[in-house]
Amino acid sequence: MALFKMFKSVSKNVSQQNAHSGKVVGIDIGSSSIKVVELQNRNDVLTLTTYGELELGPYADESPVGQSVVLPANIERQALVDILRESAVHAKQAVFAMPLSSSFVTIMSMQATATEDISSRVRVEARKYIPIPIGEVTLDWAEVDSNSEAEVTTRDVLLAAIQNDALARFNGLMGTVELPNTPIEIECFSAIRGLYEQEESDCAIIDVGATSTKLYIVRNGLLQRMYRVRAGGAIFTEKMATELGCTFEEAELRKRTIVSTDEQFPQFQKIHQVAYDRAIKEFKQVIEEYERKIGVQVGAIYLVGGASAFPGFANFVSTVLSRPVTMALPFNRVAYPAFMEDTMNRIGSTFAVALGAALRSFE
Repeated sequence: MALFKMFKSVSKNVSQQNAHSGKVVGIDIGSSSIKVVELQNRNDVLTLTTYGELELGPYADESPVGQSVVLPANIERQALVDILRESAVHAKQAVFAMPLSSSFVTIMSMQATATEDISSRVRVEARKYIPIPIGEVTLDWAEVDSNSEAEVTTRDVLLAAIQNDALARFNGLMGTVELPNTPIEIECFSAIRGLYEQEESDCAIIDVGATSTKLYIVRNGLLQRMYRVRAGGAIFTEKMATELGCTFEEAELRKRTIVSTDEQFPQFQKIHQVAYDRAIKEFKQVIEEYERKIGVQVGAIYLVGGASAFPGFANFVSTVLSRPVTMALPFNRVAYPAFMEDTMNRIGSTFAVALGAALRSFE
């Protein structure tokens, strides 16, 4: 189960992996939708077999599409059954990406010499950082790069914890769809696996969700920093609805269909930039602090998440960060029919987490 090999990066060469030929589905349950991606190893080529997304709003007392919702367990199970059926998923193996809202990820600093074994101290020190009793979570950790000074070193440790009741909830979900013993990992690790390229040393990922936007700084495939701000697609839609004097449903429809040539686009773009400006400025500070501390330059910055597709968003983020930003193309990691290329490039950022989760089984 659970957090085994949580921090391991993914190899790009399938022939060097202990890959099986069976189908595997990656499952990403967010606050506004469920995404699934099914992969299969066909003659040492990772191949996309199916994918799908299901909006959760209509399952919550007919809330509108795009709304962030919390579903009762029985309704959540029904939604999962529906997306697997409607997407024609046939996999008998799955990997589940746990949302950050049900988990806790942070960097913990410890004073220790470079050669000291800190494993026995981590769990004790972790109690100071994790906001709930340590007995109520499943904990994993890994040391990340830090600066050394003479005989005393500040050792940085990445802590990751998942609430045990959340683990029970999602294990119950997997049991409902007859996918027991499904590995579970926190969504940030799935996103990294879905995007990381081995030739890149330091990169950053900005994941724009429905209610939060997350920054992941990655070195050699391992998470080094994680920062989260309350700003997302559903929050932006609420601001739009208020500014335009319309319903959430009407604002969501306009958000999803507007193009940069629309006469109303400048008004929408201004609202959008105000909604994300603080988050991106905070990310800039985190990136620059990391670069100063480690003495490296973060190279590529990728933009992912369903809410990242708003026209001009990548350019806006690039301007605020004062560095290039690229819309992620995670489906480039797998094979699919050539006629689907435009579609895969357009929707790829939405499925980065689900794809990364599925890739775990091919490590």
